[in-house]
Amino acid sequence: MRLLEAIVEANQRAVADGAKASLNLSEFAGALPLVALTCIDPRLNRLIPEMLGVPEEQFIWLRNAGNIITGPLSSTMRSLALACAVKGGREIAVIGHTDCLVCKTTVMKLTDGFRALGVDRAKLPENLNEYFGLFASERQNVIRGAEIVRQSPLIGANVPVHGLVMDIQTGKLEWLVNGYQTLGVTAPSFVEAVRQTAVETVKQTAAEALDLVAAKLPEFKLGEMKFPEFKIGETTIDPNKWLSQLQSVTAAKSEPQPAEGVQQPATEPERKFDQTRKYRVIGADQKVYGPIDGGKILEWITDGRIDWQTPSQVEGSGEWKPLSAWGEGPKPPTIPLPPPIHPAPRLQKIRRH
Repeated sequence: MRLLEAIVEANQRAVADGAKASLNLSEFAGALPLVALTCIDPRLNRLIPEMLGVPEEQFIWLRNAGNIITGPLSSTMRSLALACAVKGGREIAVIGHTDCLVCKTTVMKLTDGFRALGVDRAKLPENLNEYFGLFASERQNVIRGAEIVRQSPLIGANVPVHGLVMDIQTGKLEWLVNGYQTLGVTAPSFVEAVRQTAVETVKQTAAEALDLVAAKLPEFKLGEMKFPEFKIGETTIDPNKWLSQLQSVTAAKSEPQPAEGVQQPATEPERKFDQTRKYRVIGADQKVYGPIDGGKILEWITDGRIDWQTPSQVEGSGEWKPLSAWGEGPKPPTIPLPPPIHPAPRLQKIRRH
């Protein structure tokens, strides 16, 4: 019998007898300590130690709201990985519970709760479900969490990853994911995990981009704004192309740098760029900055903060297009000259005889 099998069996006996679960730890010394991720619900403070039967010195207990894992490289995954690599954890259990308040929380309840704390909706992320990891089923949340841990490159293939749900009233465990059945499964590489994380981030950011622009530029109406006529993604970084270029640091070759003191010739966009105007730009973080002087724009381009393909808008205009598309400013209108003034004809006085 293996550790989790013994824990579940001891739990069933404890529920039937109305007693605390107990284990013969000498039989499972090679499988301890156990790393567990649970919810922050205070009702678990007593239930988890009593109904698992694992003493505290062999139990590495991690907690967050809703026992949520958002990604294979998330901060929670980092803690689970360190619990194994540094603290010696041998097996991982993601343990949810019934009657979870995070599961019952709707977006409306969440915004009301933050409002009561003095945090307005405008200060919160656009996609609250995605950011806070709200879920509709305790069981599905546990299954998804165990799957993310199993697919993380930070967790060794020889570490069992289990998923369980505890009845908050009785303490009874329901074993949903048997980690012994997936031992030896090879997780994606770290680069692949970074790629997946970046793609998901880009998808979420793209869904929020228009809302962000509308929030930052309330003086413009979206129906009147013109965006550049190019395909989405052509002037932005493609995460797949970028991440496919990730290579070992030792294999990377530095590009030759220009000699100090040698002034580089101005590029064509720089020569045509009108520094006398002010611009708004959308940075890599999808935030709108400005109005900014043209001279400062050139400094940012030199520093690498933005480039000539950065979406921009001239102050006073509703059109967005790459910075390189803004050429020299319009010439001042020619003021027509007034018609020439001809001298008034001289009238001869009539002499009277």
